Amino acid sequence: MDKKKRVAASVILIAFAFGLNITGVTPVLGTLSEKYAEYGTSTIQLLQTVPYLLIMVGSFMIGWLTTKFTKKRIVVFGLLIIGVCGLIPFFIESFYVLFVTRILIGFGFGIVGPLNTAIITDFFSPEERAGYMGLHVLGMGIGAMTGNVLGGVLARFGYQTFYLVYGIPLISMSAVAVLLVETPPVAMEKGGKMKMNAEVYIISFASLLHTLFINAYNTNIGIYVLNEVTDNPMIPGMATGINSAAALVVGLLFGRISKLFGKYTMPFSIFAAAVGYAGLLIIPGMPGVIIASICCGISLSCFMASGSYLISVAVEPDAVAKASGVFSIVGGIGGLIAPVVMSNSASFITGADTASGQFVIAFGGMMLFDIAAVVMIYLQSRKKK
Repeated sequence: MDKKKRVAASVILIAFAFGLNITGVTPVLGTLSEKYAEYGTSTIQLLQTVPYLLIMVGSFMIGWLTTKFTKKRIVVFGLLIIGVCGLIPFFIESFYVLFVTRILIGFGFGIVGPLNTAIITDFFSPEERAGYMGLHVLGMGIGAMTGNVLGGVLARFGYQTFYLVYGIPLISMSAVAVLLVETPPVAMEKGGKMKMNAEVYIISFASLLHTLFINAYNTNIGIYVLNEVTDNPMIPGMATGINSAAALVVGLLFGRISKLFGKYTMPFSIFAAAVGYAGLLIIPGMPGVIIASICCGISLSCFMASGSYLISVAVEPDAVAKASGVFSIVGGIGGLIAPVVMSNSASFITGADTASGQFVIAFGGMMLFDIAAVVMIYLQSRKKK
């Protein structure tokens, strides 16, 4: 296998395992909300988003880590953390153990997440990168879909059995250790800093807003399905599996999508989520759930690919890992505050903290965000002319 194929295979495998960050505990979130009802809905929803605490720490450290260790070693270590922390709740049934391992797993995701962008930048020219960023989200889609669907099936044998899906990162770790081409640690620039710029921070702030609103789907869809549609524990897994399948298709076609929408690719991704939430609110039952699952999958996949591509061309190659870390950190803040912000906003605006109420807030937020993004890009285009 030639070098580019080995790197491409490694990118897919890393993204495949990283897809479990999207899955989280979504397929069993409804079950967990019933089993641990005494902790309250917001606390249970935090199980999905609390990894962002250490995702931010890992992402903050990634620039420094790439100057001390090879990207291959960092990836292998990160995948090991994800696999071990993900599997522990299968062996130990405890809310506190689950909560702590959900925090710790974030460090693994935090150091693995930014590296695919840096690895792609190391081996491929800017003209080739959009396609390989699509390959990255394709792998994420496959991983998330596998986690969601397989997790939903396993949950039928007991909710703890779901955690066996976290054997996936250990399999990926073994393959990446063999396939990924070794590159030396990054040499520090003069002055000891990897230069960032305004574009990195603008893209990262966009990630914060997108993560804040897209997490309404991840943290509420299982609860919504079990409360409003059916009590079959397989259905939330199926819904999130559809979500991941849509993300997978977008990853496969991202090169074409980015050519079609050009500089408006990111606004398109935001609008897709707004359409999904509108469908869920207007159309009752599973049809609405399916529409939301497809559209939110398209949104997440397209946003991550376009954001990662823009980051990869915004800075010098040696600074891409750090810039991707900033992108992950700021996006992580959105994920971390999502349950509290969405819960309080739903209570204040709709009068009740319900899944439907949070979907209303997410729809409004995505629409306003999309309008702002389109206006900003249009004004920047006018200035350049």
